[in-house]
This record gives sequence, structure tokens and C-alpha cells, in this order.
Amino acid sequence: MINYDYMFDDKKDRCTEIIDEIQNGKAQLVDIREKDEWDKAHFKCAIHLPLSDLKKGVGIDVLKNIRQNNKKIYLHCRSGNRAKQAEAILAQYGCKEFSVIHSSMLHMIEKGFQLKS
Repeated sequence: MINYDYMFDDKKDRCTEIIDEIQNGKAQLVDIREKDEWDKAHFKCAIHLPLSDLKKGVGIDVLKNIRQNNKKIYLHCRSGNRAKQAEAILAQYGCKEFSVIHSSMLHMIEKGFQLKS
């Protein structure tokens, strides 16, 4: 796996804070990788909304429901690139209240996120 963390050094230290928010029910992690990637391995605390579905508007209601429950939304993918793409797509649907995790999954694992395989 290629590690792109060097591109996002200013954002990397938030992983432990994000884990705390998720464990305390204040946030939801959303994995936007495709189904085949999700099926191989994903974080235990994540829900799955593939980028290909978000491009079609599928799953937008799920994100809006999460926000209505006053939870923060954190988007992640393998390296951070697709999560960045999702930012623009979601803005088209009026979804702007979320954060992109710019760290790679490898870095997230190193910081304490646990995989479910």
C-alpha cells in the first residue's frame, strides 16, 4: 500500500481525537471506498457509502440523518484522495458539514483504528 501521509502532515494528529469522538457517539466514520475494498477489510466503527453511489446521490439521505442526530461525519478512503473528491460531490447535494480524514488507512491503523476483516 502506498503511503500518502506526507501530503497531509498538518492533518495527521487528529486521529486519536476522532477515535474518541466516535467511541463517545459524537461522530460517525464513513468509508467511501468501493464494495470490493470494503469486503476485503474495513474499520469496525465505519459505515459504507461508496464514492460511486455518492456520485449518483445514493446515500446522501444517510449522511443527512447522521447530521440530524448531531453527529460529526468523517469521510475516509484508502489514501485520502477519493475522500477529497467526495467533498465536491457532496457540496452539490448541499452536504457540507463533514470532515475529510486526510491520513491513509495505514496511518489510521497506526493511530488506533481497528480493522474488521
